[in-house]
Amino acid sequence: MEDQIMVDNANTEKWDFDDGEKFILRHMAHGDATMEQKFVRKLSVESRYLRFHGSIKELNKEDLERFTNPDPLNEEALIMLYKGESLEEEIGVARFIIDADDEGCEFAIVVADEWQNRGLGAKLMKALINHAQARELKRIYGSVLKDNPGMLQLAKGLGFEETTDPDDSSLILVTKHLRDSLG
Repeated sequence: MEDQIMVDNANTEKWDFDDGEKFILRHMAHGDATMEQKFVRKLSVESRYLRFHGSIKELNKEDLERFTNPDPLNEEALIMLYKGESLEEEIGVARFIIDADDEGCEFAIVVADEWQNRGLGAKLMKALINHAQARELKRIYGSVLKDNPGMLQLAKGLGFEETTDPDDSSLILVTKHLRDSLG
């Protein structure tokens, strides 16, 4: 599905898909806490497990605060919204945290179950890669459960290299070197 991207300002992108659906990508804001909690609660048990590598039903108060109030010096948090006729709904979120050495960042990404397999995860990942490159980071990486073929396929398709986590055989480390890549 092709789309047209319109950038309103440095913080917001709007996508109009050929089928007329409208999406907005912007930075997460502290005021998004209620929407973020609703988004996590609505994820299937499997999607929450694949994203958080454990069983949760909702974000605790500390995680909700941390997720919706990222440190702008060390983190990026992007939220994807579906702009329907009468409401705006969170349908995806992607974030990264910059390493202490300022060389790389670790990402996390999740798309609402009913919106998966439509290319939105790839759009979120490409946006994260662009933000990491703008910060002149050298690599972006993540830990993916071996039983998450969708995320592994997405990462491979975007040029990430895979290695087995030496500390946890249930995880695959995916890494993309950014120095000369355009995402």
